[in-house]
Amino acid sequence: MIDAIRAAGAVAILRMTDHRDGVAVGTALYEAGLRAMEVTFDHPDAPGTLRGLRAALPGDALLGAGTIRTPRQVEQAAACGARYCVSPHTDAALIRAVLDAGLEPLPGAGTATEVATALDAGARLVKLFPAGPLGVPYMRALLGPFRGTAFVPTGGVGHEDVGTWLEAGAAAVGLGSDLVPAVPDDLSRIAARAARVAVQIAAVRRGTAS
Repeated sequence: MIDAIRAAGAVAILRMTDHRDGVAVGTALYEAGLRAMEVTFDHPDAPGTLRGLRAALPGDALLGAGTIRTPRQVEQAAACGARYCVSPHTDAALIRAVLDAGLEPLPGAGTATEVATALDAGARLVKLFPAGPLGVPYMRALLGPFRGTAFVPTGGVGHEDVGTWLEAGAAAVGLGSDLVPAVPDDLSRIAARAARVAVQIAAVRRGTAS
């Protein structure tokens, strides 16, 4: 899963207040070149959207559940076809519950202590959160004592800044409302932003990003 997330380069976060177009949004993202998506489980319609995406998208789509805070939600995410569970916080027991369900944990951490706790509990991916206010230099500093850690900076990261984070050592970047608004706008605009993200990822992978 780490290799798959690294290859994807970005995780599109679908934190929507209206899920009627959830599958259409996910399809637009996938067709624009973004393979990894997280449907946040803080809305009652989110599980249905995740199931719909699993049925609609090809098998290489990396679908996960977000805002996971309880073992019950982990069970629900697994039943809906999630491959990973994203949390806003670090909870060792929750990380173990995700692993026990056969899924990949992606806990949120904002301090060195939280990063260490997440890694010691078995997490192989760590969501640096909130990454926007913390900034790229903060992640670089964490990569000193936590060299090689697969950080996924999330929270306040703009879709035009993906290349900067990847060049600084991020495994991938989590993109929320800047990419997919809570009330999704025109699908063509979402696709255009996703395509811009895909271009940055490709440039970094080729070593041609500025």
